[in-house]
Amino acid sequence: MASQRLCPLADSFSSVCLLDSMGNDLSIVNDAKQSYDRHAQEFGDKERRLLDYLLSHNHTSPLRGAILRFHVKAPLFVARQWWKHTVACTYVDDQLGWNEKSFRYCEASEHEYYYPETFRKQSTNNKQGSDGEISDQDKAASVYSRAVGIAVESYIDLLEMGVAKEQARAILPACLYTSFTWTCSLQALLHFIQLRREPGAQGEIQAYAIALEQLASEKFPETFALFSNV
Repeated sequence: MASQRLCPLADSFSSVCLLDSMGNDLSIVNDAKQSYDRHAQEFGDKERRLLDYLLSHNHTSPLRGAILRFHVKAPLFVARQWWKHTVACTYVDDQLGWNEKSFRYCEASEHEYYYPETFRKQSTNNKQGSDGEISDQDKAASVYSRAVGIAVESYIDLLEMGVAKEQARAILPACLYTSFTWTCSLQALLHFIQLRREPGAQGEIQAYAIALEQLASEKFPETFALFSNV
């Protein structure tokens, strides 16, 4: 299957690419019908009603048979938030794989770092969230850029001194771009999207959740049409 790519953040580095998928709306319904030893040849109104029932009543085990594999390029701080979903899904077997670029083996780029378009204020009623923009955007951008520049320059100096990549990487900032392949069930994907597209989620990871939904909905249009109404 040809890959499909979206760039969720407003820069030239971020991307989400759908590499492969298995299953469709009908296969999900047929996994549910298996309890009665039944099988549908086509997706019709009865299948749509069953799929709606499954999603509305959180009977989502049939969604575990539908698999998607994405290639993602994202800042480290986004990847670390994302990784929490891998840990959370371990016990229900709906999360299949995570393979990430290693800066023990690869040198970090001098250029691929995330720079926000705007700097947000800390929310006064949400300890972990943001609300609105700060007034002095230019000064914030200057401080941010200076910090990144110092870290990158120091990293390069350490490598040139012969320090191992596995140690030198410790000073790299969390805005460094990494890349990973994420293999997940449709159940895990819907859970991710549901949590990370909410207004209270961090804006940067919201953008990735929206991109994932756009890509996956092309493969499972009936599921996502009903999911949006749940």
